[in-house]
Amino acid sequence: MAQQAAPFELLKAFSGVIHRQPLFIPNRLDVDSYHLSFLGLDGNKLDDDLPVPDFIEQLPSILQAISHRQKALLTIPESWQNALLNLPNIGMSLTLDINGSELPQFNNQAFSFAGHAGTNTERRTQTLLIDLDQFQPQYLSEFLPQWRQRHSVLCATNVNAGAQYQFCKSHDVDLLQGFFYTLPEAGDNKTIGPSQQTLMELLVKLQEPDVEPDDLAATINQDVSLSYKLLRLINSAFFGLPREVNSTKQAVMMLGINKVKTWASLLCLSGMDDKPNELRSVAMIRARMCELLAKYYKGQSDTFFAAGLFSTLDALMDRPMTQIIERLPLSVELKTALIEQKGPAGFALHDTLEYERGQWQALQHSPIPKEVLVRTYLDSINWARELNLQLQD
Repeated sequence: MAQQAAPFELLKAFSGVIHRQPLFIPNRLDVDSYHLSFLGLDGNKLDDDLPVPDFIEQLPSILQAISHRQKALLTIPESWQNALLNLPNIGMSLTLDINGSELPQFNNQAFSFAGHAGTNTERRTQTLLIDLDQFQPQYLSEFLPQWRQRHSVLCATNVNAGAQYQFCKSHDVDLLQGFFYTLPEAGDNKTIGPSQQTLMELLVKLQEPDVEPDDLAATINQDVSLSYKLLRLINSAFFGLPREVNSTKQAVMMLGINKVKTWASLLCLSGMDDKPNELRSVAMIRARMCELLAKYYKGQSDTFFAAGLFSTLDALMDRPMTQIIERLPLSVELKTALIEQKGPAGFALHDTLEYERGQWQALQHSPIPKEVLVRTYLDSINWARELNLQLQD
């Protein structure tokens, strides 16, 4: 862990924005790899002659540490690309986004290149990035077969709606990037499945205000799987407690009611088998980032954590957030944060969502310095990665 943490900390010295997005395989919504973008503080492309930072030599190991994948797509300046191309034995496959640059004359099987549809970087690259914001569906339907003949991988970006996801799926696009998977699926007549109903009932019980420690422990113990997972997590290296916890009641006494409520709720949400695993990671990253922002907004960290965690409920349940919140006995502050993104926790959630979606102009209005948001985002990704390792069966 220490060997991974040192190079990861180097990223925090970067004076711009760092953004990570999953690249999905459409049919299963499994994550194929991640796209890591290095941008200016305004969210724009960096100059191609920017000095090469010290962490470039460590970047392959950093990428593997924060994603557990042996490949990645990178958007970085041309000067950084040249430095990477000269590294020996990087130990993974990297696709370099050459937007606006010439295709490098370099023969190394560890590297491939990505161009952008409709630009002069389109030709001869293995991967073609297709920005759905730039093209009408009719145009895409006409040109996708041509692009397929010239490129091994077609990757749609800005897939930010369910209809766009279905379009890409029906046209056999290879990879998808966007926040479509964090939105509830459309459908007024969608029925609530048994697993969703059980989840809601358990979340309602877990969020009961003024619950006694014995009653909270009893609620968790009613679900054998939940109590087992909770004790396994609490006794893991992630918590690092001085002694082993042997019962749910003991966990409540040691950690406190609010923390056990939150961790049990997270474990409940992580058990939704019909949703992509990445949505669980998103819930964790949002929760942690909101929690880290609590000190800047002068709020209760438990409430901020819960706001981030529950912000994925609409996508998990395929219901509008207002309908879900009606059934949960949450505090007024938490309800306001989730529905209106108002109040201290709501403002932190707003910052977190805008950063996640790369809405850099919207973040200009945040009272939190962009440099702080970058650091909390990176810390949250690393924290979620470590937690995911403990939650894996």
